[in-house]
Amino acid sequence: MTALLDISKHKGLYIIFLAMIGATPPLATDMYLAAIPVIAKEWHVGEHLVNLSLVLWFASFSTSLLFYGPLSDKYGRRPILLTGLFFFVISSILCTLSTNVWQLIIFRVIQGMGAAAPSAMVMAICRDKYEGEERRKALAYLGTVLAVAPMVAPMIGTFLLGLGSWRYIFLTQAAMVACTFVVSFLFRETIEDRFTGDWYKVFFRYRNVFSNRKFMRTNLTLSLSAGPLYAFIAFSPIYYIGINGFGETKFSILFAFNAFGAMFGAFVCTRLLRHFKPNSLITFCLSGAAVAAAGLWLLSFSAWYFFTCFTFLTTFFICMNRPLSNNLIIEQVNTDIGSASSFMVFCQLMFGALCMLIVSGTHGHQLAVFNLLAAVIAVFVILSWLFLRKKLV
Repeated sequence: MTALLDISKHKGLYIIFLAMIGATPPLATDMYLAAIPVIAKEWHVGEHLVNLSLVLWFASFSTSLLFYGPLSDKYGRRPILLTGLFFFVISSILCTLSTNVWQLIIFRVIQGMGAAAPSAMVMAICRDKYEGEERRKALAYLGTVLAVAPMVAPMIGTFLLGLGSWRYIFLTQAAMVACTFVVSFLFRETIEDRFTGDWYKVFFRYRNVFSNRKFMRTNLTLSLSAGPLYAFIAFSPIYYIGINGFGETKFSILFAFNAFGAMFGAFVCTRLLRHFKPNSLITFCLSGAAVAAAGLWLLSFSAWYFFTCFTFLTTFFICMNRPLSNNLIIEQVNTDIGSASSFMVFCQLMFGALCMLIVSGTHGHQLAVFNLLAAVIAVFVILSWLFLRKKLV
């Protein structure tokens, strides 16, 4: 491994490298949010139709994860990572050349396919390189660094819109990820034991993942908890720009404030891990998310600042919990790590895409739907976790 990425000498730089590849998905979504109403107006189509380019991006992204994970168990993390980054750059350029909403949707679907590779490889590489407490801390620090992307991405998007065209957003995405692509050539392979059978047989390895009951129960329970976060991504431009009439600049600031909650939550996680057991912290985070959801339901209808405060708290608790939950989920497997990591992220993203589709529909009570969604998910997850936790002791 090159000196730059030698984990034994430059742990901080290695986390930053992982954050660079992990930041690819939020750059593809959050930088683009403020442009949705602008694109709809330019092409004279409904915002819900342009929003399909966001929802289907997540669906494409999630589905592709199921292929990249098993393939990385056979061919390695490095070639899968480089392939995904390459397709992301090409599809981003194609997005800039779109002439109608359907072309944009198609190119965004391809972009989602490319973005899935780095996302899947981040979790697999962490599982390859770290163990136990070290992995928990690495995921928490990674979450802190990764939270910078959704903080600055909407501001970058708003700035680029101010230059005159939403197409600059996709051109910037292509340029930024092209830099990540170049840096990734310095990355040395981390997988030690590869699958040696025929390439198509690698997908049958999912049977090992699905038959692992502890992994499946833990994954399906804790993966649901991130649903309100993805719902907020889709609903935020509708709420702030469409319903409240805020400009793109104010929207980007409010979205960045929510993203700061993500970074702050991950940071607090790194500190509390020194004093509390991980499972106790998960219980605390899920309880906090339930309280925040109750606040949304009770107060957000009266003023936008209540909505902002309680979505901030929701994001804070979800992102404080994610490193803990992800580590607990991935701890349940010892083999087929790429497949397990991909399936874990797939579950989170597919459920997130479903939540995004629900809140971005054409119904007339979107705020009520968002609040109800957050409350139902929070209550279901905390009750399921309390039952699951007894079986993990």
